[in-house]
Amino acid sequence: MIIVLAILSILYYYNNMDDLKKLQWSNRQVSPWGQDLMGVVTKTEDQNIKIAVLDSGINKSHEDLEGKIVKEFNVTDESITHDVFNHGTAIAGIITANNNNKGIIGLNQSIDIYDVKVLDENGNGSIEELTKGIQWSIAQGVDMINLSIGFQSDSMQLKSIIKAATDAGIIVVAAAGNTYGLDMDYPAQYENVISVNAIDSDLNLIDASALGSTDFVAPGKDILSTDSQGGYSLYSGTSFSSAYVTGALSSWLIEYRNTINNKKKVGKTELLKFIKDSDGIEYKNQINILKNIK
Repeated sequence: MIIVLAILSILYYYNNMDDLKKLQWSNRQVSPWGQDLMGVVTKTEDQNIKIAVLDSGINKSHEDLEGKIVKEFNVTDESITHDVFNHGTAIAGIITANNNNKGIIGLNQSIDIYDVKVLDENGNGSIEELTKGIQWSIAQGVDMINLSIGFQSDSMQLKSIIKAATDAGIIVVAAAGNTYGLDMDYPAQYENVISVNAIDSDLNLIDASALGSTDFVAPGKDILSTDSQGGYSLYSGTSFSSAYVTGALSSWLIEYRNTINNKKKVGKTELLKFIKDSDGIEYKNQINILKNIK
């Protein structure tokens, strides 16, 4: 079975080029509209959140990702481990691009990225490869898994490995998929997974969004992020919305541990209840879910 990427386009020419123009005409770091909307946490914590990005690989030598990738695992048949397809690098940039006065800044600086390559140079992969990647991530003791990928049909193997991850206390975030009004992809449909749909800068669902109620919506149109060539490009699709929610929830996970129990693993229900019960925060389809984080 082939993985259906939760991505709208890899074309970089859109009507809204403001963020890219700001970067091209400036030698300083810029704040893309998605970061402005979601909120950015620049402080660093004593202990980082471990996030596995299961994707097409990551360009770890990118100036905005240097020092962010702590471990790599390639489950594909390719000898090449870096990001040829130009997808995983963008996901990592949204989550945790360095606050280095260059390029962009990610949502949370206190992140260790576990780069798990499950997609080949064409963006294809199998459930077997994804399963191996999740098994490896569980063994590494990661706190979160970002899945900006999805399948059009359900699979017992997929459901089983996702359950193994959540049973281990791992927060799994998945893109709803670019289904253009059809049902969400899997594993976003699973109850134990945090599902994410995409909005534009006017806070409307993008045309490619999936049908159905998701846990969150987040920026997913004309998203400026790091690319596999060492530069920056614009992206659209629910893939990138998923990355925004992963980055944002990682800060809430830090807040949860600081408030409740620093060593405790936490599940989806507990984390979302913690967010909901926090003063002035509504978690259901909340956009600026970092608003009250200091």
